[in-house]
Amino acid sequence: MIPALDLATVLLLHKSSFFIGALCFLYVRWQSPSSHGLGILAVAFILLAIASTFAGLGEKQALPLSVWALWSFVTGTLGYAVFWIGMRRLSSTSKRRSWDWLGLAIPAVLIVAALLTGFHLDNVWRASIFQGSSILFLSASAVTLMRDDRHEKLSARYALTAAIAVAVILSVFVVVGLMAPDATPLHPREAFFLLILCHFAIALFSLIFVNERVEATLTTLLDTDALTQIHNRRWFFLTLPAAPLAGDAFIIIDIDHFKRVNDTFGHAAGDRVLASAAKEMALNLRRSEIFARLGGEEFGLYLPAASGRDPQVVAERLRTAVQSLKVKVGETDIPVTISAGTAIAATGLPMQELMSRADTALYAAKSHGRNRIEAYQADAPSAPATNQRQDTNPAHTAKAGQAA
Repeated sequence: MIPALDLATVLLLHKSSFFIGALCFLYVRWQSPSSHGLGILAVAFILLAIASTFAGLGEKQALPLSVWALWSFVTGTLGYAVFWIGMRRLSSTSKRRSWDWLGLAIPAVLIVAALLTGFHLDNVWRASIFQGSSILFLSASAVTLMRDDRHEKLSARYALTAAIAVAVILSVFVVVGLMAPDATPLHPREAFFLLILCHFAIALFSLIFVNERVEATLTTLLDTDALTQIHNRRWFFLTLPAAPLAGDAFIIIDIDHFKRVNDTFGHAAGDRVLASAAKEMALNLRRSEIFARLGGEEFGLYLPAASGRDPQVVAERLRTAVQSLKVKVGETDIPVTISAGTAIAATGLPMQELMSRADTALYAAKSHGRNRIEAYQADAPSAPATNQRQDTNPAHTAKAGQAA
């Protein structure tokens, strides 16, 4: 209960919450021009602040009812429509549809209806219809945020959605309190005051959302190989367990005769071969399987024993998939094949030894003609020293991976 605050004070705080939110949006938008939606949200908050200002002037009787009631209604309904558009842009950077602006048709219809019927001159009708439009656009914003969660997992998305959902509930209390005062325990003025806190929360979580997205983008860039768009060496060694469990498998994969491709067709063609092979292999793997480009034409794959997948079967599937690729340079098809060595961890086997065994198996695959998969055999000849992976400790490899 908030009996000490009169309506003029509540409207002043209401207006201030929007202005402060708009300034925060504009500042972050200025600092980060790629932050989609913040500029539009700033415009929305400014429109809502203007609406609150007109309402405050009306409460002080500084303007005629016909003036402040109309302009408060016009800027307020437009503000919530623009808020929905801004939230759609903020929610997903890939959805920048120009037809979002058709949402302005709803406040346009309401404004025309107000001019024709004069319902805006009645405080209850004006406030109820205004809050009804805010419920509509706020609810649509919350639905948009949660729907886009499928494409971009950010924890701030849930907090922002929750703040908007609370604003919807409070707006419902305002409408019910105006239409049927005895039907709600919360007075409209009290609900209106609590909405101020929601405005601050929406602004705060919107900015946290933008910051979280930037951090997620930077992390993705840091962990992604620029050429192939799969994970890189740094991510691979940071993701590996400190020690393999019995049954875990490591597979080392090389593209066959890659130097010959570069020398014959050029480095641009070699890049296409690398990217095509990486994409094809990634499509044939599960999310739980750790796969990355380790450098040059070399790829690493770690299969947890819990996956229940036979490393020989997985590697053979990758070999078959890559062999079926059609990489064309002009009128020429570049044949693409891979060789791979697999090794399965025994109890107590260090990670470095597991990788060394996979290297040995890869050396055997190359020695036997390439385009084949070999499993580690204890009596097989070791790979040359140049093929051995010297630093497989994740703590050390993280530094080495910066260059990959």
